[in-house]
Amino acid sequence: MACVPDTVNVPLSYDDSGGTGPVVVLIHGVGLSRGMWAAQVPLLETEYRVIAVDMLGHGDSARPPEDAGLDSFADHIVAVLDHAGVDRATFIGFSMGALVARAVALRHRSRVEALVLLNGVFDRSPDIRSTIMARVADVATDGPAANIDGAIERWFSPAFRNVNARYIADLRTSFVANDPAGYAVAYRLFATEDCYGDAELSTINVPTLVATGEYDIGSTPAMARSLAARIPGAVCRVVENARHMMPVEMADATNALLLDFLATIGCHQPSLGD
Repeated sequence: MACVPDTVNVPLSYDDSGGTGPVVVLIHGVGLSRGMWAAQVPLLETEYRVIAVDMLGHGDSARPPEDAGLDSFADHIVAVLDHAGVDRATFIGFSMGALVARAVALRHRSRVEALVLLNGVFDRSPDIRSTIMARVADVATDGPAANIDGAIERWFSPAFRNVNARYIADLRTSFVANDPAGYAVAYRLFATEDCYGDAELSTINVPTLVATGEYDIGSTPAMARSLAARIPGAVCRVVENARHMMPVEMADATNALLLDFLATIGCHQPSLGD
């Protein structure tokens, strides 16, 4: 069920499977949309209430202000929970969505039951930081189109690209169609906020899974291990042979990770007013 409230200034765009199961919130990566979770939602919704959100500046959600920070993106996710009548949830974020999920965990602690950070960034090396800041400059000039060809090469293996040409073509079309201003804000944050909340990570006290792909060159296994080491009790997993778009190209492996982690939580997240 797609929900777009009649809120003129801050429209919220999300899909909500409904039901009484524990709530799982899915947060996509920069330049993508809630549709990226096509391989996860049908499986998860058999046991969970699944809410897949369009981040600020993506899909049908509001464009963020030019000076927006990660806090604005986190507040937007919590506004979706409020509108859906959900008190607590498990947050699953991919790439920039993992940054946003981190921000939710630090800024809205009472709303977080558990945390899954997939293919996220943390404490980039100087070389990686220099490369991504060059992309920020390209985006400022040429918009989303500046990034997409290189992104597709980094995100997917050659074998996947060859076999799934239609999917890649559709992804390129939807990516380039992103609102340039909203994308620029989001990409700037993705590029510069990898150390967001570094000093507070040790205070996260909910079950946490950190995972990435063996061959993810932007969200490396070293980043995942370092991030997991900062969060008490966090589990780190590296998926063999996976690149960045793990939930798409390695859907079975990603789904197995998620189901195994969620099964360990074993709790019910009540709706507001329960």
